[in-house]
Amino acid sequence: MACAFPGVPTMYQALLDHPAMTATDFTSLKVCISGGATLPGPVKDRFEQATHSRLVEGYGLTESAGVAATNPFHGDDRTGTIGHPLPGTDLRLLDKDDPARDAPPGEPGELAISGPQVMLGYWNRPEAGADIFVERDGERWLRTGDIAEIDDDGYVRIVDRSKDMIAVGGFKVFPSQVEAVLLGHPDVKEALVIGIADAYHGEMPRAYEALQPGASVTGPILAEWLNVRVGKHERVDSVVVRDELPKTMIGKLDRKALRAEIADAA
Repeated sequence: MACAFPGVPTMYQALLDHPAMTATDFTSLKVCISGGATLPGPVKDRFEQATHSRLVEGYGLTESAGVAATNPFHGDDRTGTIGHPLPGTDLRLLDKDDPARDAPPGEPGELAISGPQVMLGYWNRPEAGADIFVERDGERWLRTGDIAEIDDDGYVRIVDRSKDMIAVGGFKVFPSQVEAVLLGHPDVKEALVIGIADAYHGEMPRAYEALQPGASVTGPILAEWLNVRVGKHERVDSVVVRDELPKTMIGKLDRKALRAEIADAA
């Protein structure tokens, strides 16, 4: 019997951390799909090596009735992308400042979805749909709030949530891009980057992370390691090492909860 497993990145990380992982028979596990957050490349590689199954990244929203795009299970699976739209589904990039226009060619934009799986609207909340839909070329498009880019082969890469962007002295910083660099450190298991108020720059990125089991690297050392690998405006003011990071009920890293926690402590 062939089995499939849908999950979020933290579920795959939790399986890798479990002491019984190496003694478990995954022969029947053939295909896995990850969604809900960006799948770190090291997690994907380690899970595939440990289970000999295929782990691909997909993308969807509650408003799109589940998956809207995914990497292929057979073919060119490009790590760090959400692949191509499903059959019958169209994607486009809207201008980040004016959804009535498309994003300039070659630049990131807000991802919009059109397809049979897109919802009609929010039940008994017609006003809530006014900002989430846009009419373009005679079709209705669902605005996702996610900033994305599409390469020449049609593979879509989510850059970040538009609401999570950090404004640093007039520059826009995408937290997920800084997190991806930090996750490249072998001692880092999970990472979240948020904006912290700064009198001079307006905001500064600050990183919060949990270490791999047995690791003991310090925050200042990680900050020094990170800041030479990112752009000047992406440099963090500090890296805070924590035992764990806040997660949603389904195990997704929760940047919103972290921001609320830091604000309450201020």
